[in-house]
Amino acid sequence: MTDDSTKPSVSVIIPAYGRVEPLKYTLRSAAVCAHESGVHCEIIVVDDGSEPSIEEQLAGFDVGHPVRFVRQANQGSIVARLTGFHAATGKYVFFLDSDDVVQPDKLGAHLRAMEESGADVSYSDSAEAKLEADYGVSFGAATTHFPTVDSALDLLVRIQPAPYSPVYRRSYLAKALDSPMIPIHRIYDPSGDVWLYRAAAMVPGKAVRVRGHLAATGPHEENRFSLCWEKLGVASLGIDEAVMASCPMTAETESFRSAVGEVAFRSWRMLPADVLPQFDRRMLALWRQAPRQRPKQMGGRSFRMVARLLGWVGAGRLFRRLQRPTYAQCKTLRDEGEFAELVAKLPAARGHEA
Repeated sequence: MTDDSTKPSVSVIIPAYGRVEPLKYTLRSAAVCAHESGVHCEIIVVDDGSEPSIEEQLAGFDVGHPVRFVRQANQGSIVARLTGFHAATGKYVFFLDSDDVVQPDKLGAHLRAMEESGADVSYSDSAEAKLEADYGVSFGAATTHFPTVDSALDLLVRIQPAPYSPVYRRSYLAKALDSPMIPIHRIYDPSGDVWLYRAAAMVPGKAVRVRGHLAATGPHEENRFSLCWEKLGVASLGIDEAVMASCPMTAETESFRSAVGEVAFRSWRMLPADVLPQFDRRMLALWRQAPRQRPKQMGGRSFRMVARLLGWVGAGRLFRRLQRPTYAQCKTLRDEGEFAELVAKLPAARGHEA
C-alpha cells in the first residue's frame, strides 16, 4: 500500500531545451517558493533532447532543492509537458516555462485556496520581475488584473492567462491528458500552453482566483516564441482547427466550442487590416464553425452597435481598418512569404477555403 503522506503536495514541471542560464533563475525561484511557502514540492525538469543534457549543464549549480531530471528525445514543448505530467506524483501540478520565475508564496497561496474551495484549477495575476545576483529574483508591480471567474472554461479559454499562472489538481488534468482528444503537431509548439488549455477546458472544472501577482516571465535576452505573433497565431489557429475537428458536436460540448469561436473572432479582430488572406480566411472559418456566441464576448458596445448594421464580419473589417496597423508596420517575420509558408505547414483544416 502506498503511503500518501510521503507524496509531494505539488509537482513543478519545467520543460526545457537548452537556455540553461534562464533556467537557473527558474529553478532557484521554484526552490525558494517551495521552502518559504512550506509546501512539500517536487521539481521535475523535462529535458527535451538538449545536447549536452540539461543535467550535465547544471552540474555544480546549487538549485537549493532536489531536482528530478527526465530526458526525452527532442519532440517539442507539448510532448515535454505530457512527459512531465505523467512523471509527476503530486496532488497538484504546476507548469513553468524555462524562463519563468515565481514569488515565494505562489504555491502556498494557490494550494490553500484550492483546498478551501475544492477548485480544479487556480490562477493569479502576473508581476514585473528583476533578476538579481546569485540567481535571485525581485518582484514589482502587477502587470495583469484578471477578472474573477469560477469555471475552468472561462479561465482557460476566454481569459487564457500566462502559462505560469494556473495550478491544477492532478486528477482534473488526468481526465484530459491521459488520452488527449487534440492531436499533437510540432507546428503547434509556439502555443503549447494553448494546446494544454484547450485540452483541459474540454473537461468541466471549477476555478478559483488567488489574490496577488505571484509569477512573471523573466526579463531575459534570449529569443522566445512570444516575440513572434505570427508563429503564435499560426500555432493557435492550427490547435483550434484541430479542436473543432476532434471535439464532438454535442449539447455537452456546445459551451466549449462556442468559447473557442468567441476567442477566434476576437483574435481575428486584432489582426492587421491587410493580414495574409489565407490566414484571415481560416480564422473566420474557425469562428463560423462554432455554435452561436454571446454578443458581449464579441466586442464592446460601439462595436456591437455597428455590427447590427454591417454584421459581425463587416464591423470587424471596418474597425480593423480604423484601429489596426498594416502588416508592414507590425510584422516580426521577414516578409509575408515566410508567413504564408507557416500557414501552409498546418495540417489540412476542415471547413475553410484553400
